[in-house]
Amino acid sequence: MSQIFGILNITTDSFSDGGQFLDPGSAIKQGQKLRNDGADYLDISGQSSNVKSALVSEESEWERIEPTLRHFVSLGVPTSVDSFRPNVQAKALEAGTQILNDITGFTHPDAKPILRDVFLARSETKLIVMHSHTLGIAKEKSELTPENVVPTILNFFRDRKSELTSWGIAEERIYFDPGMGFFLGEDPELSFTVLRNIDQILSEFPRLMLGVSRKSFLGNVLGGLPPKEREMPTLTTEIYLLQKKVPLIRTHDVLKLTQAKKIWGMLER
Repeated sequence: MSQIFGILNITTDSFSDGGQFLDPGSAIKQGQKLRNDGADYLDISGQSSNVKSALVSEESEWERIEPTLRHFVSLGVPTSVDSFRPNVQAKALEAGTQILNDITGFTHPDAKPILRDVFLARSETKLIVMHSHTLGIAKEKSELTPENVVPTILNFFRDRKSELTSWGIAEERIYFDPGMGFFLGEDPELSFTVLRNIDQILSEFPRLMLGVSRKSFLGNVLGGLPPKEREMPTLTTEIYLLQKKVPLIRTHDVLKLTQAKKIWGMLER
């Protein structure tokens, strides 16, 4: 059954919940709520990746996430740190996170020494390699089409798997994320094409994460729904991912997905 990653954005400008959890106290409180609601992991971020976000310094990014990360690590709560900066990734590993989640797929020139020297020394840690048409913060304009989006994602995954395993990282420690919404492009059909072809992707890359929570492609096909009104289309799509047995699902609304997961499990008995 799928594991749930609860999204904890400690940012000013995340598209759905920016500015709500900047204070360590409020971030910790939200993280505990996500755990109580059923999150298997807390996915902690200090840098927004939406199309309108600005880059913060590495120091600011780490200052945002460090108190919350250390708090939950000290309690033995499984954590993931969502960052594309090798220095932040190294600090997160040293602080005890179990997973690094990188929207650039660990393509930064400094990723290799960090992963080779810090990651490999921690045998229980894992990587999530995400595909993005921009290799960074999401942008609207994309050269991807519904015809080439799945082959492009698969080729990216193959290239990253080849390089990361050449660094000595075992294949079973690497998960893959096709990226959704503006990480693919502004056309909603790109994301729906990926979803329709998820079996093909899973057949070659069974260790998969998907995050569709409150994404723009869901709102755009329903007349331009704002993020807070995308809960039902989000849950509908997440139930589809449960049915497809996607191993990791990243979401804002952990409680609804936890409830759906329980009912789905009862139906599959």
